[in-house]
Amino acid sequence: MEPKQTIQITKEGMEVQWNGYITVPFIKEWLTNSNLWETQKGKKIILNLNGIERIDSSGIQFLMFLKKRSHSNQQILALTNHSLPVLKVLDLLGLVSFFGDRIKVKKEHANEVEFRYGTRKVS
Repeated sequence: MEPKQTIQITKEGMEVQWNGYITVPFIKEWLTNSNLWETQKGKKIILNLNGIERIDSSGIQFLMFLKKRSHSNQQILALTNHSLPVLKVLDLLGLVSFFGDRIKVKKEHANEVEFRYGTRKVS
């Protein structure tokens, strides 16, 4: 599926909606448009993951890269509205604490993710 990115500028920074797959083609496309994120130093970026239908290991590495990059650029990157595929991967890899974002699990998805480990916040 073709990746899509929608950006809305807000008072606090910007809100980004991603749809499709977070795989290598998505990352390549993002890198060509990454200058859109460069203007927001010191601002908050809300990354809405509700439209993500598939994510692979390169997608997880990409999210980790964005989190570290935003920290070094003095930005706040908040991942919100995690889709079920994203939740499953974060659960499987125990990466909830790495990202440190509040996660809401829909009632119908409660049986599909357990979050047995990786929920302790890393300091």
